[in-house]
Amino acid sequence: MNADTFLRDLVTQLEPNATVVGIEEREGAYRVSVTGTIGVVADCELPRDEVEAAEHGGEAHRRVASALKRCADDVVAPVGDGRA
Repeated sequence: MNADTFLRDLVTQLEPNATVVGIEEREGAYRVSVTGTIGVVADCELPRDEVEAAEHGGEAHRRVASALKRCADDVVAPVGDGRA
């Protein structure tokens, strides 16, 4: 799997209401832009070697997932459960 597909799929798994709108490859890093329900875009930068290691699972996968989840949480409004 390539990094682009991996990152897009991971964001959707972590936060179904978030969408990757861009992935920019820089020297040694990926800049991932995410948008969601509140109409803003958040960017996070991930080291290339970390993303490559994350594709195989383990601790690197948890670190990349955590960074992307924080990014996605910044662009998705929490939905109440209707309880007062």
